[in-house]
Amino acid sequence: MTLRNDAFPTDSPTATAPTDTARDALDRWLVMWNSDGELARQLCADDFRIRFAVTETDGSTPADDIRTAEEFVRYLAWWHREHPGVVFTRLSSALDGEHGRLIWDMEAGDVRLGGVDVFDFAPDGRVSRVWSVGGQRSLRTEEG
Repeated sequence: MTLRNDAFPTDSPTATAPTDTARDALDRWLVMWNSDGELARQLCADDFRIRFAVTETDGSTPADDIRTAEEFVRYLAWWHREHPGVVFTRLSSALDGEHGRLIWDMEAGDVRLGGVDVFDFAPDGRVSRVWSVGGQRSLRTEEG
């Protein structure tokens, strides 16, 4: 796989993201994934990018072409149609200035998977970049 550097720049914002806005984005990220893709307009920066470590069942990677929050809204509408009944649950999150992480589980019927999203925030605190990695098992522990 070749990753186009111009398609997904890895340089981080130069200013520290406002904590309240970034925390709000982390707190509502899975609400957006579970039901309200329109939230992407509020949570995502104008130059939003997302990269998934997994492909769709047909091997495609349609999210690789997303270049704006508006394109992400359209992607989420498609994703919700293609994956009905999927529920994401936040297990943990952390915020460190212009960076954040979210550990989650995803349930679809009897299947439960886990994953981690790593975020860069724009100077205004909205999500600029996300790298999302899902696994084949839940990340929930016996304790929590």
